[in-house]
Amino acid sequence: MLFIDGLRTARLLRLFLLATVVLTAFLAGAALRVADAEEPGEEEVNSAESTAITAATYSNSLSGRVYVWDRGRLRPASEARVSTGNALVRTDTSGRFEFSAEQRTGSLSIVQPGYDTVKRPIYYDRTVIVLRSLVVRAIYIPFGEVTKPAVQAWAHDLVDRNLINAVVVDLKDETGQVFSIAATPTVERIGASRDGSSVAAFLEELQNKGVYRIGRVVTFLDNTYPWWFTDNALHHVNGGLFFDGMGSTWSSAYTSGARAYNVEIGVAAADYVEEIQYDYVRLPYENGLRERIDRTEADRVAAITRFAQEASEALHLAGVAVSFDTFGVVSTAGNDQGIGQSVEGLAQYLDYISPMVYPSGWHAGSLGFAYPPAHPGPVVRINVEATVDRARPHGTALVRPWLQDFHDYGSRGLPYYAEQVHAQIAATAAAGGIGFMLWDPSLAYEEQALQQALELTWSPYG
Repeated sequence: MLFIDGLRTARLLRLFLLATVVLTAFLAGAALRVADAEEPGEEEVNSAESTAITAATYSNSLSGRVYVWDRGRLRPASEARVSTGNALVRTDTSGRFEFSAEQRTGSLSIVQPGYDTVKRPIYYDRTVIVLRSLVVRAIYIPFGEVTKPAVQAWAHDLVDRNLINAVVVDLKDETGQVFSIAATPTVERIGASRDGSSVAAFLEELQNKGVYRIGRVVTFLDNTYPWWFTDNALHHVNGGLFFDGMGSTWSSAYTSGARAYNVEIGVAAADYVEEIQYDYVRLPYENGLRERIDRTEADRVAAITRFAQEASEALHLAGVAVSFDTFGVVSTAGNDQGIGQSVEGLAQYLDYISPMVYPSGWHAGSLGFAYPPAHPGPVVRINVEATVDRARPHGTALVRPWLQDFHDYGSRGLPYYAEQVHAQIAATAAAGGIGFMLWDPSLAYEEQALQQALELTWSPYG
């Protein structure tokens, strides 16, 4: 979050009036509505977030209300997750939360899908917090690139030109290596920690600019942990560790140890990001997996959903949002596709579901298209709409997809430039998605498409 110093007198007066209105509603216990109000500027919102309203006499307990700006009006934020670090509650329909004296600590965090995450010290007994709306416009920076000064400078330039307002940075990669800012005792024990001091500095610089920071954790695909903890690994039908088509090993979502290992990595990085995103949070789809023979679809879905529940509880307590990357086909198929992902099951625990809807990932004939990569906009719209329809009845999770910013790798090898990337972004907005993330490990992102995204209108569920 940004912290604004030296506001002009006029802005201070506006903030005082806003605080007075909010305090009145807070004390009266009524929902707040400001008719015909313009959405506040960044300074006013961030100042309101850090403004506490206190009673004349302090107590040891902590209570307050959370509001959001919605279409130019303030309204209560219901079901927001509020944490003190040792206790977690959800706001009621009036936006109210309360902690006992035993639950109160020195920090307060609020997570609400579609709004910026708030982390701040606790100063008073009663507080009113206004959340700033958030539509993520993000790029991905791989594990091997984010430590490079030139790459960090390039990312800062995109931020400074307002082409992006968020980044997705690897904390744990496909080999199982973990930057030291997310390392746990187990990570250190198995020799998987890598120096992350430059990444920490980079993320802190982005925080000072108000950038939303997403830490990507490659989860059950892991070429390190399974060799040390074979009981927590997946196995081949003929015995020994299972190897996928790329020769990689996998830890097992069925075991509490493998699940806890990845949850703890996310918690360890909580001070450096606003959100932890789990990728490869599934079972492998290749043949030869013993656990596919002796486990049912219900078992697979239960294991991945259990991980979502455990990650949600731990990371929301730590004050960060949680997202999962999912196969796009899971949203349109009638089953889990053998990998254990269920949008309906995940939506009740997560803040964001991120289907990987790359048009090049669809087989010929999928979604009614002879060659899906030739129709980037319609392919994305169909899949995002399907994901929204599956998620909406089951929780507060919003849909924020991964989009293709690389050339088609299918048989026709179609080029993907700004036109094709923008078509996907516009389709996401039209289908009810909230924000997007572009994937291109080569970092050759289409800047024109990022510029065009600024002109789009976003609202949940279209």
